[in-house]
Amino acid sequence: MNEDTWTAISAVATAASAVTTALAFGAVVWQSRLTRKALRVSQDVALDTARSRLDAGAPQVTVRLEEPTWPPLAPAQFGMPLGPWPATHSWHFPRGQDDRIFLQAEVVIENHGSWPVQVQFDGDLVTPVGEDRRIRPAPSPALVPGRDASGAPGALRVFLQKAYTIQEFTENHDAHEAGQPLPHTVTGTVTVHDDRDNGVVDTWNLLLTGHPVMPDPNRGSVWIVVPEHIDGPSGRRSLTYDLLPPRERTYWVSRRRQEPLDAAPAPRQAG
Repeated sequence: MNEDTWTAISAVATAASAVTTALAFGAVVWQSRLTRKALRVSQDVALDTARSRLDAGAPQVTVRLEEPTWPPLAPAQFGMPLGPWPATHSWHFPRGQDDRIFLQAEVVIENHGSWPVQVQFDGDLVTPVGEDRRIRPAPSPALVPGRDASGAPGALRVFLQKAYTIQEFTENHDAHEAGQPLPHTVTGTVTVHDDRDNGVVDTWNLLLTGHPVMPDPNRGSVWIVVPEHIDGPSGRRSLTYDLLPPRERTYWVSRRRQEPLDAAPAPRQAG
């Protein structure tokens, strides 16, 4: 063979070798991806299995809001709010802008399980104490299972409650009209667990807000409680709340060592 022929054969061989090397590298990459995918699937299955095991032994607790009190409440000198503002009451600005309105809803926490659980309250969750019904932050008690005289599950009842001035509620009204988030809200958190180190912690985030006052359509600088609607709905339509707030569940390998089962919490559920 002449030199040109050998050169051509050598070039073909080199190209074939390069193709073979590329194919081999591609096969390694593909196999590596398959391995990683299989590992992720295996990890997901293991996490799902662990979550299912913890779900099976988790506290059986539900949290719900009763319908918020309406009309909104007037403050008392001490203790719980006295009662609703009269439907005919009006606030003339600037004289009445510092009067206060309470937004309030009762929160019911029920234990449907067969063992006690620990309940922790944070935020604007309160309870009346003593004969004068003075407002105190809700305690963090144990909620034991059982049934009351009506056959209902063991339950705790506290109030999601906070007062804002009429001026602050006009800011809520203006934000609502502008399609913006309301700046003044009532919030609370209920957290439940049964003290097990390897277990779950359930959390419910509660929200009550709204724009319970509106400008008087016939008088300037005067505000009134949102009235009944002509087609029937009450002024409660001006409030925003969730009667069945979603539950967020966190799974723990060890709560004591602050080791969650995985970085992402489980999907949110109502309850």
